[in-house]
Amino acid sequence: MDFSANRWVLEKIKNALKLDSHKSVLEYFNVDIVDLRDVEQPVYKGPVPLKKEIEGGVVQNYWGWRTLVKDTPTGPEEMFCDFLFQNAESLDDVQSHTWPRVDWFDFTDFGERLEKWSDFAIMATGASVWQHPSFLRGLDTLLMDVALNNEIGIYIIDKYSEFYTSYFDKMITSSKGRIDILRIADDLGMQERLLVSPDIFNVVFAPRIARIVDMAHSHGVKVMFHSCGAISPLIPGIIDAGVDILDPIQVTAAGMEPSSLKAGFGDRLCFHGSIDTQYLLTQCKPQDVADSVENMFSILGEGGGFILSPSHILQTDVPLENIKALYQKGKNCVY
Repeated sequence: MDFSANRWVLEKIKNALKLDSHKSVLEYFNVDIVDLRDVEQPVYKGPVPLKKEIEGGVVQNYWGWRTLVKDTPTGPEEMFCDFLFQNAESLDDVQSHTWPRVDWFDFTDFGERLEKWSDFAIMATGASVWQHPSFLRGLDTLLMDVALNNEIGIYIIDKYSEFYTSYFDKMITSSKGRIDILRIADDLGMQERLLVSPDIFNVVFAPRIARIVDMAHSHGVKVMFHSCGAISPLIPGIIDAGVDILDPIQVTAAGMEPSSLKAGFGDRLCFHGSIDTQYLLTQCKPQDVADSVENMFSILGEGGGFILSPSHILQTDVPLENIKALYQKGKNCVY
């Protein structure tokens, strides 16, 4: 089982259950994987601030991503805004940017700090060749770039793929064999169809994903690939790129029926996720959640190759009782 929640949900869980650490939350829910995001990271020593507030509550990180926390009817949520290169018109505009370097990060004691997580499968998260470039270029502009083979968008995509290949190579090496999974996140689907064609995926993204996968595999590390949406036409290409685990199995999206996915790809992929966060976890009762967990185990878990998890990071619209129902039923199914 795996767990992922935004920082406000995590704090709510800690307060409600009187838990004092991230590790205690994972142990309470009998989770098997620890995601290193915001848990253990190398020490940042770059020449630009890791994060800085620029104006109006907008925060810019060392990449140049800009985010803003907004209130929603159920609680706060962080969103991306003010895309730095959305209006860039020449390659010079982006080449002059202060691009992050791997040597901005100090991994000196990183492996030793992972020792306390030795009871978990340790997952490094943050590689991306598509989604992260969109945080600088804007999704609509980057879509046009890949459709037209615009050198600006391709340059940004290459900067990310090159950085993450080197960065995670260093992280995995520094972990001294403790990292088990590397997660790549690149949303390529909408609710009913793809964001990009299979041809564009195979030409633009698959080779860059494969480069990261090959690096991870050279260390004996498995690779999880995350993409929300109706991505079934891309799955053969994802497998060909060497991916081991597919996340999040958005069961409400077109063509993502668990039985079809298991029958078509279950001998080549491990599945991760499948517990719907759009409707089930937000609007249904704990018993409905438990029933869905049991159903997913019976379909995706048949013969192995299944990691139970919400199909998206838990947000503030998910009641705590439904979270508890998910993991309690999961524990019963596993044990």
